[in-house]
Amino acid sequence: MKFVKKNFTRNLILVTGTLTSGKSMVAPVVASLSKVEILRKIYYLDQLSILYHFKKINSEVARFLGQHILDLSYYEQLIGRNLNFRKGDETGVYLSKNPEFFKKRLNIKRGEGILEFHEKIDTHMLMDAHDAIWFLKFWENLKIKNLKIINIHRNPIHIVNSWMNVDQGIAEEKVLCQIPLILKNNQLKPFYFYKNFKKKNINNKTDIIIDMVDECIRNEINHYKKIKNKKKIFRISFDDFATDTDFHLKKICEFLQLDLTKHTSRIMKREKLPRLINDLEKDEKLKRIENEVDKKKFEKLKKLEKFYIKNSNSLW
Repeated sequence: MKFVKKNFTRNLILVTGTLTSGKSMVAPVVASLSKVEILRKIYYLDQLSILYHFKKINSEVARFLGQHILDLSYYEQLIGRNLNFRKGDETGVYLSKNPEFFKKRLNIKRGEGILEFHEKIDTHMLMDAHDAIWFLKFWENLKIKNLKIINIHRNPIHIVNSWMNVDQGIAEEKVLCQIPLILKNNQLKPFYFYKNFKKKNINNKTDIIIDMVDECIRNEINHYKKIKNKKKIFRISFDDFATDTDFHLKKICEFLQLDLTKHTSRIMKREKLPRLINDLEKDEKLKRIENEVDKKKFEKLKKLEKFYIKNSNSLW
């Protein structure tokens, strides 16, 4: 006996990268394109992808649950059942490209007809997911027709600094922590730390952040290298998209086979795109990090940056 789900979600655009890599900068612009829905964040799928990667659930269970969660979220969005009306949320109606258009769904008739209509007009669902290149096998296992992935990558110095700003080194202490935690050797840490539990006297939260960011970036790059067919993946750096938005947005449109709309320029302006990147800013962040970690850990970050830059030049 095998549990199966006949999934109907198709045309899924997945904007992904490590935490604070720039997904929130790129996703609103993608949402402004023709045929693209409001951005969705479905943390259940992030967590399932992690459990699947670490072999805590098998492929049948991961596919069954993942397809149900994805289909239900998509259908409820189309009929207005789970629309977000918080004014400041990036997944909210008021920050969408056309609030009045999406508000009308509150009175729409539910049923299979709505799915047939959106299939006919070629609607694209848009999602934000963490580390989907690292956990690509989970997303492939969902068997989504026309899955397209936009992968944002960023220099690890900026990532580490951002994680410091949100105290990611002690994420396990936060009540609203959405990151799966691992309990091992009487230590509780985010799953990113899975290789480092043998270390003793772990008390420097910036040291912990460097270890976790190292895992994220190396796994993303190493898994990307192993992908044989990269046609469904568009990989772009934070800096390139931020500074030369028009050029790279054109490339994204070609990749997705979608068009700009009358809303796109307004959304870009709201997201302050294009924007200047101050080269001195990275040096300031690096100095800040150096002041908070020992020499060995700082060298680990420098090696990670060299690995990132080397692969940035050779892979894309």
